[in-house]
Amino acid sequence: MKKTISHSYHNPNPYIPQTLSEIWDQLASMCLSAPTFLDIAGYFPDQDIDTEFHALIESFGVVRKKLGEERYARLIELAARAKALFAADPEDKTGDADAGRKLLWEIEDIIQEVRSRRVAAKVKDDEGEVSGD
Repeated sequence: MKKTISHSYHNPNPYIPQTLSEIWDQLASMCLSAPTFLDIAGYFPDQDIDTEFHALIESFGVVRKKLGEERYARLIELAARAKALFAADPEDKTGDADAGRKLLWEIEDIIQEVRSRRVAAKVKDDEGEVSGD
């Protein structure tokens, strides 16, 4: 019988970014941990490409109304393409991971553009501040 090793830490309900600025932070973290998205420090042993992209895609749903349907669909498509590129180049040797990073930066640009528009329109966030969220 094969033994399975379980980690002492498992989060069945991972945190999903709730605001545009939290998504921007998530993307910065993802750019640094690409292409495997593993936490080499060991604090988050369950973190991998699947968990990171799950959180990213779910976060788009949280802010869907702020994004609008066209941007939301574009972000979902970009995330799917980026994940496929990273999965195809886990050792960062073929150039696919670099192409995946470029897509993450494109996602960042879209998120920042939405935030800038919200600030210019003086739209208040949930805390009553004009933050872009």
